[in-house]
Amino acid sequence: MKTKPPASEEKSTVRTYDLVLEYLKGQILEGKLTLGAKLPSERSLMAELGLSRNSVREALRQLENMGFVRSAHGQGSFLVNEAGQGFSSILSMMLLLRQSDREEFLALRESLESAAYERAVRLAPPQPIQEMEQAVQSMEQAQEPGQLEEAECRFHRGLIEAGENQLIAAIMEALSSQGDLYRRETLAQLDEATRAPLLDTHRRILKALQTSDAPLGRAALAEHFKLIQ
Repeated sequence: MKTKPPASEEKSTVRTYDLVLEYLKGQILEGKLTLGAKLPSERSLMAELGLSRNSVREALRQLENMGFVRSAHGQGSFLVNEAGQGFSSILSMMLLLRQSDREEFLALRESLESAAYERAVRLAPPQPIQEMEQAVQSMEQAQEPGQLEEAECRFHRGLIEAGENQLIAAIMEALSSQGDLYRRETLAQLDEATRAPLLDTHRRILKALQTSDAPLGRAALAEHFKLIQ
């Protein structure tokens, strides 16, 4: 059944791109649109939603800016999923404005990395695990705080990548600026008594992924976050 808002709809408080987005969501749920599929023509959307050509074009432009639509000259518009970077940027700004404290931030990071780990230990993708192994070797050889920081960052990025969850990856990317700041502060204050057990938690997480030993890595990850509190 077609949904045709009255002519006054475009003057209402409802944003035009919301109307088009809701229509596309309905088409996806009904299995009529899939990722990469060509969208209905502007004329079809005008008739289906009761909107003017200018309103439809503006809505498609907004959705393209959001990363849900890609337009190709002479070919039409296509459904895509390129919203991750925009989502990360928005969330990053929200976190900066929110000014969450260190404890709150680390609690969120621990939850996300724990979720990524549970998937990673089950999936065991070889490439990210190999990158984590190289990161551990770099951490062991690091002589300067900056070297240790860079290697530790690569290790945790590898863990997120190994979890193969795009949403977790997008949120962690949004957290990266604040995370880098806290990491720098933590590692700069490390003494030998703390550095050794912290490095050992990374070794155990890596070993857990290599051997599919879920409890080993789970305990090591929990200990890791206790050490950096």
